[in-house]
Amino acid sequence: MDQTSKKLVEYLVVDTTAFIQNAQLQDIAEKVTTCPEVVSEITNKRQLRRLVVLPYDLAVEDVNSENIRFVTEFSKKTGDYPSLSATDIKVIALTYQLEKEKVGSDHIRTEPIMQKVINTENKVPDINPDVTGFYLPGKTKNPNQGEATDAEKVGLDSVPTDESDIKESGNESDEDSENILVPVQEQAVSGSSDSEGDDEGWITPSNVGIAKKQVNSELMEEKHVTVACITTDFAMQNVLLQMNLNVSALDGRIIKQLRTYILRCYACFKTTSIMTKKFCPKCGNDTLKKVAVSLDENGKMQIHINTRRPLTGRGKKYSLPRIKGGKHPNNPILVADQPMADNKPSRLARMKNNPMEDDWIAGYSPFVMRDVNSKSAQLCIRPGAEFKHWMRKNPNEARKKRK
Repeated sequence: MDQTSKKLVEYLVVDTTAFIQNAQLQDIAEKVTTCPEVVSEITNKRQLRRLVVLPYDLAVEDVNSENIRFVTEFSKKTGDYPSLSATDIKVIALTYQLEKEKVGSDHIRTEPIMQKVINTENKVPDINPDVTGFYLPGKTKNPNQGEATDAEKVGLDSVPTDESDIKESGNESDEDSENILVPVQEQAVSGSSDSEGDDEGWITPSNVGIAKKQVNSELMEEKHVTVACITTDFAMQNVLLQMNLNVSALDGRIIKQLRTYILRCYACFKTTSIMTKKFCPKCGNDTLKKVAVSLDENGKMQIHINTRRPLTGRGKKYSLPRIKGGKHPNNPILVADQPMADNKPSRLARMKNNPMEDDWIAGYSPFVMRDVNSKSAQLCIRPGAEFKHWMRKNPNEARKKRK
């Protein structure tokens, strides 16, 4: 049999995680491809050395703008758009582009599907109440009645109530005891056997590799596909599976069910499906949180909120700074309709030197002047420039964790 026929994927689109973990992609794919942004994300020296001496040919392809636009709009419908970077969207768009070229676009979804939840309140429980060892509370109110039913389950036809019955039953048990008693062999049980019995069934450092392989073999379904994308990002996997594209994962790390997300305000409980919003459309506060939604049996949207995870207090430790005025204030943005300063550069910074213009008048100097002393120049506010990171020093801002 040919070696290429054993491989599961013909065209494999690779995310950055596969290069970081040094995955042996030549064993599962015939052709490996990626986008230029993925290669530019690899900055570690050791990873760059591996990237130079790959045991397979890596094809770097560009993505069409139409495919990027389609993936962007689709991710907004699933609710994963805020969790995706520009590189993630281009990797998904490259997978979508190859799928259309090599397979076709008839099976690709243009709208995401929403998970349906079936009401199971009237469903018969799977647990058999007759099995010894199960306790179902609330079934019997009288404790004596419960003891009688337990006696019937064991097989006792009648329970003796009189003393004569108890004596007779005791005599019968003494007579039958001679036939029942048999000699038992004594076995010396050591402490090591108890420890071995306790460790059986538990995942320990010695058998964690075997357990991980068994779980991965159950999760991963081996089938031959034409185009697939390998990634460990759950948001990317959700978008790919919603689009009905093939997903491959490292060590079986793949999602089990598709999800659709919306934003919910935990202050006024208003929901919105526009995932690009930062502030609540009703109360205007920065209190939007991403939650999963599904459809019940009546077609009504049901919101799934993780009540065990408390709201984070990050960015809410210190009191707010006093609001400042002036041309260049640096006040924290709290609501959507908050008036913002223009932060315009000075007139000297906006002056241009164009001696070839007919209406240009030379002043006291024919050379252009640079503004270095004004407040806007000290804050690095220039025509067409963005805010710098040192302008956003706010103790109430949510900061990213250092790796």
